[in-house]
Amino acid sequence: MPNSSYSENDDRRQHVNKPQKLLNSGKSFFASNSTIEDVISTSHHSKDFIQTRNQYIVERLKLVCLFFAISVPLSSLFDFIAFENVQAELLLVNRLILSCALIGLCQLIRRSNTVNMTRLVLTLSFLFPVLFYTATELSLTQTMAYRDIPLSFTLIPYLIVAMLGLFPLTLIGGIALLSVISLPLTILEYIQYSGNYAAVIDKLWLLVLFGGISLWLQSGQMVMLMKLYRESTIDSLTGLINRRVLIRQIEAISKNSNAVQKSFSIMMFDLDHFKRVNDTYGHMVGDQVLVKISSLLKWELRNSDVIARFGGEEFLVVMPHLELEQATHVALRVADVIRKSSVMTDQQQEVTFTTSIGVTQYIVDEPIAKLFKRVDDLLYQAKNQGRDRVENTPVLEPVELVAS
Repeated sequence: MPNSSYSENDDRRQHVNKPQKLLNSGKSFFASNSTIEDVISTSHHSKDFIQTRNQYIVERLKLVCLFFAISVPLSSLFDFIAFENVQAELLLVNRLILSCALIGLCQLIRRSNTVNMTRLVLTLSFLFPVLFYTATELSLTQTMAYRDIPLSFTLIPYLIVAMLGLFPLTLIGGIALLSVISLPLTILEYIQYSGNYAAVIDKLWLLVLFGGISLWLQSGQMVMLMKLYRESTIDSLTGLINRRVLIRQIEAISKNSNAVQKSFSIMMFDLDHFKRVNDTYGHMVGDQVLVKISSLLKWELRNSDVIARFGGEEFLVVMPHLELEQATHVALRVADVIRKSSVMTDQQQEVTFTTSIGVTQYIVDEPIAKLFKRVDDLLYQAKNQGRDRVENTPVLEPVELVAS
């Protein structure tokens, strides 16, 4: 029987349609049809996609911060044309302060690009220019009428809002960022309110218009990024993650394991005589077998397990926080379920199949390539020993599957 620490999670297999289950199986919103919920929030996004999107935002954010850190002071040349010298000098000081702040944010995101740090820098990179505009306008209106301020300056907050469309944000994230940006502008309007509510409504309408455009652009970028990610990282037949994503995830798991000095286990599956299935029944039936195996793995394994299609008929599973003995019992159970399953051909022929499995435990600080080599050797050992069996490293004696 499986170890109790694994069995406690077995009841979760009865809820295979839960979003979290789909996340770890590599499907989630990366299935053939995305849903509106995936654009609204990140609750259905896999950790790997969140990291991929975060890196995309980081690279664009660094470029934007650097560009405006340079262009904002240069804009002071136009200030000396549009304003009096005293006002232009005030603007120059404010622009230099904003430029230094943007350079600081650029350096901050270079040193740390975690998801939370990216959110913070992204928020500040838009909030600082709005604060610059708010403080500058308050200063300018002390010496000149608002109607005399050049249009190029009064449009700054709307341009800032429109630039939010450069980033693939969810609707919730975009609205939250818009709210942060709008707060200083709301305070500014409250301070400057002179009873002309029509002018306030006009400004509010422009803000809503530009905000809606930016949200639409953000959603479009999110959908595009989802599509590109899905096509490059998800196996179209089984819906499982491919080897590229697996490597990233297992590197992250091993890094965490090294930090907490805890291990994990992996198992590699290879369908026995799969070529014979293709030759006898055709490749369409072979595809049905692969889909069936992937469905069984998603059903039998925990939400925290990472399942990937490693090769043609090879699958690899990473089991965080499981030692070899526990992982071996899991492999035995999964292999037994696979052996008892089948698919039907169009001619109503029942096709059964078995699998050979290699199981091993990660050794803290060992290279991932060495871990893969060891589990691959164990898999071929299982095949050479007669197939339909589980082989593990010497912590346990090799266990042969016995038909019930």
